[in-house]
Amino acid sequence: MVYVEVMRTNGDYTWYVAYASNMSIARFACYLEGGCPPGATLTYVGARDASPPRASLPITLPGSLFFAGESRAWGGGRAFYDPEIPGPTPARAYLITNEQFADLRAQEPPVYDRLLEIGMHQGFPMLTFTGQHGRKSVAWRRPSQPYLHTIAAGLAETHGWTATAISNYFERLGVNPVKQR
Repeated sequence: MVYVEVMRTNGDYTWYVAYASNMSIARFACYLEGGCPPGATLTYVGARDASPPRASLPITLPGSLFFAGESRAWGGGRAFYDPEIPGPTPARAYLITNEQFADLRAQEPPVYDRLLEIGMHQGFPMLTFTGQHGRKSVAWRRPSQPYLHTIAAGLAETHGWTATAISNYFERLGVNPVKQR
């Protein structure tokens, strides 16, 4: 595989483990290329290196998502990952440069201030970020419909989930099933 050859010769990469809306490649591209995701209200400046990810793969994390606070981009609650809550959490790992990862983190609100190392894959660290607080210490808040639609698109794209599987997942998270467009 071409990606393996690239990874063996360059140590400047990180697997960014995305959950929620960032599983959608179109949404994630706004962090690299700049722009405003469909349904969002926030425009991102993009990364210094706008190259697409070198690879991506579906993964499943232990732990669970929850929604809290106020999303600047979507309105309503924003997704956080809590590794202490029983899961699982579907996610997507993107192989990006360390510089792109730093630029991605800089574009996220400061509430995602906890960096978690998920493990290693093909010699590169797998990292995600979330808030310092866990689900038990914050008030749950319903996410907006555009946010849920983007999360649903990412689940279908990354994991091949059907509308029924996505609805079941949202129900487990305490969110009414999203209406398909």
